[in-house]
Amino acid sequence: MKLRNLWILLVLACAWLLPSAVIAQDSNEDNLTGGKLKRFREKVPSYNLQFWRPAPNPGDYLTTYGSMIDKEHWRITGGLYFNYAHIPMDESVENERATKAVIANPIFMDIYASISLFSWAEIALDLPVLLYEQTDFKAKEYPLHKANGVAGVGDLRIVVKGKILDLRDYPVGLALIADLSTPTAQDNRLIGDDGVSFAIRAALEFSPWTKARMSFNLGYRYRPHVNVYTYDMGQSIIISGAASIPFFHDDLDLLLDMTGEITVDGKNNNLSVKERPFEADLAFRYRFIRGDSWYRGLALTAGLGTGLDSVGAPDVRVILGLNFHWVNGGMLGLDYEYGGYLTAIDPCPDPELTPLSQIPERCRNQLVDSDGDTIPDKFDRCPFAGRPGFIDEYGCPPDSDNDTVPDYLDLCPNEGGRVDKNGCPIKPLDSDGDTIIDDIDQCPYEPETFNGYQDEDGCPDSDPDAKVELAEGKINIKEQVFFETSKAVIKSESFDLLNQVAQLLIDNPHIGNVTVEGHTDSRGKYKLNMKLSQDRADSVMRYLVERGVDANRLNAIGYGPDRPIETNDTKEGRAKNRRVEFVVLGLPDTAQTPESAE
Repeated sequence: MKLRNLWILLVLACAWLLPSAVIAQDSNEDNLTGGKLKRFREKVPSYNLQFWRPAPNPGDYLTTYGSMIDKEHWRITGGLYFNYAHIPMDESVENERATKAVIANPIFMDIYASISLFSWAEIALDLPVLLYEQTDFKAKEYPLHKANGVAGVGDLRIVVKGKILDLRDYPVGLALIADLSTPTAQDNRLIGDDGVSFAIRAALEFSPWTKARMSFNLGYRYRPHVNVYTYDMGQSIIISGAASIPFFHDDLDLLLDMTGEITVDGKNNNLSVKERPFEADLAFRYRFIRGDSWYRGLALTAGLGTGLDSVGAPDVRVILGLNFHWVNGGMLGLDYEYGGYLTAIDPCPDPELTPLSQIPERCRNQLVDSDGDTIPDKFDRCPFAGRPGFIDEYGCPPDSDNDTVPDYLDLCPNEGGRVDKNGCPIKPLDSDGDTIIDDIDQCPYEPETFNGYQDEDGCPDSDPDAKVELAEGKINIKEQVFFETSKAVIKSESFDLLNQVAQLLIDNPHIGNVTVEGHTDSRGKYKLNMKLSQDRADSVMRYLVERGVDANRLNAIGYGPDRPIETNDTKEGRAKNRRVEFVVLGLPDTAQTPESAE
């Protein structure tokens, strides 16, 4: 846990553990007996006369709540508030000799801490402690005329804030706040209610200009109905408003905070001014710690207030606080560490000498030219993509082919579509060179056999009804090529077969070079068989060229009787040895094997 968080928790724990011994001995009640004790308790009700209740979250004002929540989750903030008030009750007390009652000079200390649970919720604890109170009642029968030095712990408050609209994203910010007060105060000190009380309010916040925040609160408070010196006090409507305005320095804010309540308790039939407390406070809040330390953002708050002549409202209030509340709308800015906004009279810093994170937004847009294209970011539609001399009127570099690569970087400025980092088209990959790109080729490393049979899948195959097929590095023919006896003249009955071979080669240029091999059986003289096989291979090659096959892809070799596939001792074997074969020499240079493609 950060040292700051531990410090705040320890301070709050110490205040919570203040024993009842802290309360100064009030001999008034101890010395009362019988009717006087009853009269004392009747005339001094259990009522929280402390009208000033600080709003404890870092984005709040004095007693008015803001709508925003600290962005840093699980961050604990807090602080101390001291306030002194002179609270008069200038009324005669019925059936009493007192003509002037003054509940004067209470000094309170509020110890509070807040934690941001999520980006939309905060919870806080506030423990008010009465350090000193002096009262002045002229009627001797009224016990409080001796109540000097009274002290005690007030009602512990639990405050939960939930954000609905974020002022950073919408024209206004909106939050709901629930404030629960537990009856932890001692009786007859006028610092606690007789039972649980709570308040629910909505905070509507907006920024009238980029250097100030304003918030309005509307809510309802429930508290037990009591009669405070002839005045009926209980349930009420809460109305408050506040403003935080930078005051000639980015670490100093001027705060104006006004809060009022209108009693709406059903038991109150004759509402008087006394039953409508109102107070206005004017304060300065100065942040004197910056940087990255654990106590960064620590601020000092000091101010004065006054109120109407009503129950709980003071003639004079003095406020002094040490807390982690925001200054200059800090969270509205880009960087809380550097304080948010500057005032109107502050000059914008030199962008050449000041880190970008320390330049306020209003100045950054006017002064900074992030891409150096001579158009300030405020007017530049492309503040990070320009270049002097290569921009349009909006500060954006032209892109003639709309491929997202500006013309001054585009090596192919007129060729758009799918391009590489240089702006040139990326050609689809065809690893096996069969003209079917790998994206749709089911066999990207095996070339398609274009034979009219499933030619779209990119895989080698053969038509079961065709006389010619490509398999295992050969163009297999399912019939023999017939020649006239002892001659190299092709018989017409083989024309259809060779036409299919020619068409296969034309349709599949990726097959590459092919050797036409001529073979004979072993009968006859060896030299004559070698010549006959060569002549027949040449004859077939010429036929294929005449049918449109590129001659550069063909080669003819006669092997005579040297490569028999069957025995030459039988008629059937010799017939099979007299043959023509088409051997594929390899794929073209543009084709890729699986290994070379990796």
